[in-house]
Amino acid sequence: MALTKNDIVKGLKELGLPEGCVVMVHSALSAFGEVEGGAETVIEALLEAIGPQGTLLMPAMAFDSPFRVESSPSDVGLITEVFRNYPGVTRSLHPTHSIAGMGPLVEELIAGHIDQPSALGPESPWGRLARRNDAYILFLGCDQDRNTLLHCAEEALDAPYLNIISRKYIDADGNLQTKILGKYPGPHRDFIGLDALFENAGIMKIAKIGNAVCRLTAAKQMLELTIAALRRDPAAVLCDNRHCRDCVIQRAAIKRDRLSREDFTLSAVIDDVGFAPEDADQALWLIAAEGIEYIEIGPQWARLIAGDDRLADQLASALAEAGILVSAYYADLPAASESSVEDALDEFERVLTDAADLSPDFIKLPSYEPWERGDIEGQYRQVLDLLNAIVARASETETRLLIENAPGSFFEDTRRCDRALIQAASSRQTLFFSLNPAHFAQVGEKPFLYTFRQVKAKRRMAQLMISDGCEPPWPKYTLVGQGQGEVKELMSILRCRSFSGHFTIAVGDIRSPQNFTRQARAFWHLLDNM
Repeated sequence: MALTKNDIVKGLKELGLPEGCVVMVHSALSAFGEVEGGAETVIEALLEAIGPQGTLLMPAMAFDSPFRVESSPSDVGLITEVFRNYPGVTRSLHPTHSIAGMGPLVEELIAGHIDQPSALGPESPWGRLARRNDAYILFLGCDQDRNTLLHCAEEALDAPYLNIISRKYIDADGNLQTKILGKYPGPHRDFIGLDALFENAGIMKIAKIGNAVCRLTAAKQMLELTIAALRRDPAAVLCDNRHCRDCVIQRAAIKRDRLSREDFTLSAVIDDVGFAPEDADQALWLIAAEGIEYIEIGPQWARLIAGDDRLADQLASALAEAGILVSAYYADLPAASESSVEDALDEFERVLTDAADLSPDFIKLPSYEPWERGDIEGQYRQVLDLLNAIVARASETETRLLIENAPGSFFEDTRRCDRALIQAASSRQTLFFSLNPAHFAQVGEKPFLYTFRQVKAKRRMAQLMISDGCEPPWPKYTLVGQGQGEVKELMSILRCRSFSGHFTIAVGDIRSPQNFTRQARAFWHLLDNM
């Protein structure tokens, strides 16, 4: 049997819609089932339920460009389009968030809508509505996914993922205008996930009218609860679907905003994402999804792109498109036993040429391994001579160098790293230290309790590798916070010192997209718990 106007009025009163209120209605006519008289009947029932002192509002958003307040059809449901043309209804001039209304408070609520700097700010109709104690949001056969008011909470807290857009409209004099709108909401939200929050707080009633599940919520309390939820979790209205591109991008914006308040810069070793340079776009997507704006090009990628102009150009193009910079570039130099100082300098020049278009902050040098048994000290002095020559050349070209501790190398422990940094560093502005906690842990050192406290050259520290691991027989590499690398302690003490270098996410020899993402999440977990 078809619903009548009286059926709908009765249902609205049972839901708790009071006379004389201001109500914003989101609707889906088809949800009711059959309605005698269709959309007009629903509108008449709403007007009867709130009475002559009530004010009825509906969204009247249009996709027309340019927007024309008199003729652009509402694209948010048939009821809203019929209401737009209903006798006595006024529509606000706004190219993205036009509102149609009828009742004594309409002019007060929509006045100056087009003049506001954003679509949903405190002086927009939505913002004014939410300041009233007699205002409600009513959903007729639809859910929170249609709740435009919740975008006001994002704007109130200046959510980092909001955008700036421009839209065209025809003004009151018939002239074409362009409106720039700041703090504009993005494409996807998980507003549905807030349903339980409102219901548990006792501000929302749910009932059926015909087949339509309807919700009535106090607007002011709804906005306050959403703002509180976003203060607790800036991603509270984003979904947690890892394959939802919209929400991944928006979560990345939240992370970048979080990092903007830190002294350190977050980077990642692109080799460790588990893709080849041919798939740079995919690797950079995963990195950018973590809010990271710098990469380190490690040994694997450096060897592949060296001398391959196609790969190098492809990477440079992908970096520019992604807006990502290079923190460090690995110098693929020959072993110390295989070349003279002159040969090594020639190869260093080649590295500088290969890296030039990528403009890295640092060139990371090899750690160099002993090449024969016995006379380790003599071999070490030879490595230091080589290092001194490279440092001298780097000083001439204003190139900053990094050395990283590595097991089995001449820079495997605190003592040898200290000696290299102090003895070979003729310029404090040229040679810097990259501390890898996993590598110190693998050789039995405690990276925080011993290494960091003992290393004399820690003032030259420019990089902390976000990498964790253990001394045998435990796993060589683990997620950060699950090994013996004391990564959390190192991160914390460096933050106490306003460390302005790089924190660089690396996964060691367990490279894959999945492991990179797990490592990044482990880093964020540590940072969020400091």
